[in-house]
Amino acid sequence: MDDRTLKVLELVGRNMRAERVRSGLTQEELAHMVDTSTTQIARMERGETDTGISKYVFAMEAIGASPEALFVGFAQ
Repeated sequence: MDDRTLKVLELVGRNMRAERVRSGLTQEELAHMVDTSTTQIARMERGETDTGISKYVFAMEAIGASPEALFVGFAQ
């Protein structure tokens, strides 16, 4: 992945993690809610995987947060 992609994935992952922690969910609980593995949630939160946007949206919905929160702090 190029640097630009990595930066976006890291930001999105950081924001997803912040919302998950704020909601009180564990990675395991969130993984169960969105039908994926705990490892996948951890990789998403660290920005290590370029999973489809739908998985992030489903995760944010399960957390009870707006998908828009994924992009807080994004600057072009």
